[in-house]
Amino acid sequence: MKKAPIVLAVLAACALVLGALPTLVVAAGVPGVTDNEIKIGGPMLITGPAAVLGTAAADGLAIYWKRFNDQGGVDGRKVTCLLEDDGYNPTRSVAAIKKLIDRDKVFGILTTSGTPQTLQLMPILEKEGVPALSGIVPSFPAIMKTLPNMFTFGMPYGDQIILGLDYFMKEGKGKNLTLGILYQDDAYGKEVKRGMDLAVKKHGLKVAGVETYKRGAVDFSSQALNLKRANPDVVILATITREATAFINEAAKLGWRPTCLGTSAICDEKMFELLGDDIKTLFVVNYIARAWESVPGMQQLRRVFKQYRPDITDIQHYHILGYLNSLIYAEALKRAGKNLTREGWIKAMESIKDFKTGGLAGVINFGPEMHSAKCLGRVFKADLDRKLWVPVTDYSLPSVQ
Repeated sequence: MKKAPIVLAVLAACALVLGALPTLVVAAGVPGVTDNEIKIGGPMLITGPAAVLGTAAADGLAIYWKRFNDQGGVDGRKVTCLLEDDGYNPTRSVAAIKKLIDRDKVFGILTTSGTPQTLQLMPILEKEGVPALSGIVPSFPAIMKTLPNMFTFGMPYGDQIILGLDYFMKEGKGKNLTLGILYQDDAYGKEVKRGMDLAVKKHGLKVAGVETYKRGAVDFSSQALNLKRANPDVVILATITREATAFINEAAKLGWRPTCLGTSAICDEKMFELLGDDIKTLFVVNYIARAWESVPGMQQLRRVFKQYRPDITDIQHYHILGYLNSLIYAEALKRAGKNLTREGWIKAMESIKDFKTGGLAGVINFGPEMHSAKCLGRVFKADLDRKLWVPVTDYSLPSVQ
């Protein structure tokens, strides 16, 4: 996979072409909208500990909008997508969003880079009245009800954990199932723990061990030792790829290979390279399809990637996520019509019902009281022979809503 310079070069090239167009009249005084351009953007983790995820998502965004523009854009306008690197740092994310709003004058925000970053940005977006779709971070149902201009797509991390534990219960573990958890000590980790706590109450489970870590940590030896001593049946991982890898490797050094349950944040084929055979005890939950699946939407995505970025031969989770969220954003742009306004885009998002993506995800529904899309998810396990994540369940909702 080519890194950030390639991604940003694609975006810069698009912006250069659009910048050469003659008219710069803002449509009805709407920021980021002219007669021939719609300017959107967002913070992205191009560098830092999760850069491999961010560059993949950025590629997915760039590829979608390049094809969208080549097909004529929407109502005579092409879309420029500007990404600001925040390095997966909430402070830098705030600086990035302020630049995009104040200097770049974007129409709206398409992506945010992580859970703690998104929570830092919510008050700013609400104050400025800037519409946003959080394209990387799954939903925050309780919070979204109070934010009229922001939308999220994706099964909440807590719901993912409930769905995963529902699976283990159906597989015969019963009420004697004991849990351990390793979670990032921030909003992401606490959302995962929320899901675990709800599942514990629902199923009458027991928690044997709880371990935390600070964002950016690299040493997980003490957490692995403590959880090994607690000896849970399942270890829940509220981690991203690097931290999940570090923990599982540390556990293996202790001769301990526990069954682990992670979120969509680590449902990436890169994990096969990072973990080797130790991936066989890892289960993950995800709400989007895998690149190898033969559904029509994925077949089209593969053709588009081959046309615009033939160098990307290994399509990852975050490639698909960036592409899919762009597709949702574009659907609202189309529905908002020629006289595009921020209020019109919000109403268009609220009008999306039973939206089908050709199997890239389950059916998508938003609404005036549902800015956090209701999503279905599946549980996946590792296929070591093919080095692929394969579903072990059909799409479903968690037992606790």
